Amino acid sequence: MSQRQVLPTNVKPVHYDLTLKPDLETFVFYGQVKVDLEVKEDTTQIVLNTHDIKIYSAVLTSTSLKTELKQTAKSIDYDAKKDQAILTFEQTMPGSTKASLDIQFEGELNDQMAGFYRSSYKDAEGKTQYLATTQFEATDARRAFPCWDEPALKATFDVTLIVPTELTALSNMNVISEKPYLNTGKMISGKHSQAKHEGATTTTTTGGKTEGKHEGVTTGKSEGKHQESSVEKKLKEVKYATTPQMSTYLLAFVIGPFEYIEAHTSGENNGHPIQTRVYALPGSVEQGRHALRVATAALEYFAQVFGEPYPLPKIDMVAIPDFEAGAMENWGLVTYRNVALLFDEKSSSIVFKKSTAYTVCHELAHQWFGNLVTMEWWEHLWLNEGFATWVGWLAVDHIFPEWNIWVSFVNEDMPRALNLDALRSSHPIEVAVNDPAEIHQIFDAISYYKGASVIRMLSSWLSVDTFLAGVRRYLQKHKFGNASTMDLWQALSDEAGVDVSKFMTLWTKNIGYPVLTVEETGDHVIKVTQSRYLSTGDLDSSEDTTVWWNPLGILTPKDIESYTLTEKSQTFNVPESGLYKLNAGQTSVYRVNYPIETVLRLADEIKKGSEGMLSNAADRVGLIADAGNLAVSGEQRTTAFLELAQAFVNEKDYFVWAQLSMHFSNIISVWAKEPETVVASLKELRRSLFAPVAHRLGWEFAPTDDYLTNLLRVLALTNAGRSNDPKTVTEAKKRFWEFVEGNNDALHPNMRGPVYGIVLVTAEDEAEEIKLWESILKIYHDESLPTDQRMIALNALGGVKSQELIMRYLKMSLDDKQVRGQDSIYVFRSLGINSDARDLFWKYFSENYDTLHAKFSKSLSLFGSAVRSVVSGFTSFEKIEEIETFFADKDTKEYARPLQQALEAAKVNAKWIERDNAVVADWAKKNAA
Repeated sequence: MSQRQVLPTNVKPVHYDLTLKPDLETFVFYGQVKVDLEVKEDTTQIVLNTHDIKIYSAVLTSTSLKTELKQTAKSIDYDAKKDQAILTFEQTMPGSTKASLDIQFEGELNDQMAGFYRSSYKDAEGKTQYLATTQFEATDARRAFPCWDEPALKATFDVTLIVPTELTALSNMNVISEKPYLNTGKMISGKHSQAKHEGATTTTTTGGKTEGKHEGVTTGKSEGKHQESSVEKKLKEVKYATTPQMSTYLLAFVIGPFEYIEAHTSGENNGHPIQTRVYALPGSVEQGRHALRVATAALEYFAQVFGEPYPLPKIDMVAIPDFEAGAMENWGLVTYRNVALLFDEKSSSIVFKKSTAYTVCHELAHQWFGNLVTMEWWEHLWLNEGFATWVGWLAVDHIFPEWNIWVSFVNEDMPRALNLDALRSSHPIEVAVNDPAEIHQIFDAISYYKGASVIRMLSSWLSVDTFLAGVRRYLQKHKFGNASTMDLWQALSDEAGVDVSKFMTLWTKNIGYPVLTVEETGDHVIKVTQSRYLSTGDLDSSEDTTVWWNPLGILTPKDIESYTLTEKSQTFNVPESGLYKLNAGQTSVYRVNYPIETVLRLADEIKKGSEGMLSNAADRVGLIADAGNLAVSGEQRTTAFLELAQAFVNEKDYFVWAQLSMHFSNIISVWAKEPETVVASLKELRRSLFAPVAHRLGWEFAPTDDYLTNLLRVLALTNAGRSNDPKTVTEAKKRFWEFVEGNNDALHPNMRGPVYGIVLVTAEDEAEEIKLWESILKIYHDESLPTDQRMIALNALGGVKSQELIMRYLKMSLDDKQVRGQDSIYVFRSLGINSDARDLFWKYFSENYDTLHAKFSKSLSLFGSAVRSVVSGFTSFEKIEEIETFFADKDTKEYARPLQQALEAAKVNAKWIERDNAVVADWAKKNAA
């Protein structure tokens, strides 16, 4: 039986007519919502969602009885624990009728980046100003207006915004009228709010206990403050067209002094050109050109592959200064962090070009997959996010084929999923969600990246064309409605003629993924055995019960053999040469543990470069990823990875180097507190591989260099410099000081972040480190720079040894004037990967827990990120025990999952170093320079 915390089903919303009047000085908004209802059964009570909303009056009117029945709620009760308002009426409203509910209310433009909230910015004179915006996913529409805030309770919406005349006001749909606002007294406003409130008794309950209160919730502002706002500025009333059927979490409004740039799609697949705009605060909108170009191409591409035109008349994309997530797919009005939307072709780092393109494509994919067809409940979140991730990359690959997107996916996105899913504390792709408070904890690498990875595996197996044909079936059948995972499997099964759910349910309902252990049995036959992969390396038989469906795709020198492993163990034929690799193109979700003889044969193929069997870079990336991760779990020695790495000395591909870099960084981080001779040997191996590439590519970015060459240049110089390559370090310091002294050409935008890191990590003493740090801090504070350049500087500040500087950095994260709340994540992550900062970071976190929790728990994902960063990097069981003791008496419900995962990640490190410390030390002695 479902334990979901949902609203009663006695009434159902059909249409909302919502009017909102926000005040950007008092941070109060007043509202009126008229909801057309279908009354399903006789009732005297209506329950709907509210959070930090004060209801003044609620009037229920029958619209289908012969004799009009109009009544005001006799009581308005609040259940704060369930985010519910209970409206009780005197007379019964009969079932199978229609009614209208008219509610007048008030709320606060909060500073929590949730619901209807305020965001700050500096005007041309440097004065702090405010704009209003929304973030409703998952369950925060209820902070903006009383509503039925569940994804399956779709309705249409009419929105009217009453705002200062000089501001731009946006919503999901196009504007149909704009006129001066005349206060006729119909709208709630501060000056008559008290009179309106006297109509009903109000109480607040907290989980069953009732406390008498005259006011249900307060906005944090005094009544006197409300009175002061009664002197009206010049206001306008902006009304928007009626939306299609949609879920409350996709509604949006943005109010501020925005400028825009505009383009139209070709109209080739949509039937007509779609008006596409990027909005940003004055002075920065030209940085939206890249996003605008991507959006116009993506809208036509998606209309083509989904077989369904974009259903709204326009799409607006808005850069918001304070925004917790990367972006939000509100239908027709997508909101973004500045850094996720704005890209300056001259001043931004190239690494942001791909991320901006992908974020735009991901959010626009949602306009169909998520908005047009919406998950039936939050346990199907992965349907939204996993699919949008996969198809977002599909669109980027279509627009930028030269970027080798699917090798990039194998290199970056799959590891995010597989690293998290290798922990016992992971969760299935499809996870039961009962309490709305739990929802934010599943917006993670499993829902997004494992979801996308299993979709890529399925689409590769069926063929992308067949898969997309099934998706078109699914969208046609469920458009403007809701659907579940099984609905998608059914559509794909109907298209492909196979029972997709039979094997895909194994992937969505079960935690983890397998490692396939290969045994060469003779006569050119291999035995492949699957078992669950755990990075702790201590799998118990009771945990190894899932038998996954695994497309093997065995790569040979001549072909790819399409086998499928469906049992615990099976045998397969391989070539006489003994040359083979499982998971051709890395399209499937598993690790492979080969015999050492096979690894050596594959290493020889790697040395042949494009002439060898492993000419597809994705296969070389996969080989490194498997070896690196099997070293972590103890299924191979760490030294086996270090020896394999040396086979890549002639490698040319950026993504292969990036995978090597990732594993070297991980090993050096875990071994950071071991004897200096060992760490020096590890860095020496990294330097021997990366320095020749860095010297070959040099520091200059030529206009003729392609995208991936530029990325490789950045990566090689970063690794060479951080491994103390003298030539690279000397050049980095020279260019840094020239740049600080005003020569912008000395340091290309692509190299600024890497150079900040190199000069800090190679500082010769604390005095030099402080001087460097202060210079980078000054760059961060320069508000004339593009956002990405400032965030690069902020992130770099955490890479220091000085305990004094680390403490300054930590204190900055608590000061909103120094670091926006949303940007504290850069501080936490930067310190979390700095082995010299871990102990002080933990000491500060534990001593200031209450302060940090009070500040960041308003944004639960931010606090979860802080917990993950401060805990997961430790490598000793003693420290882990101290951390567990600290959290033992804390209420960790809201961040239980990230805490559990961080503790387990630390245990993985501790077990790894305990297991392989001696063999790596011996290797270091033998390889000492």
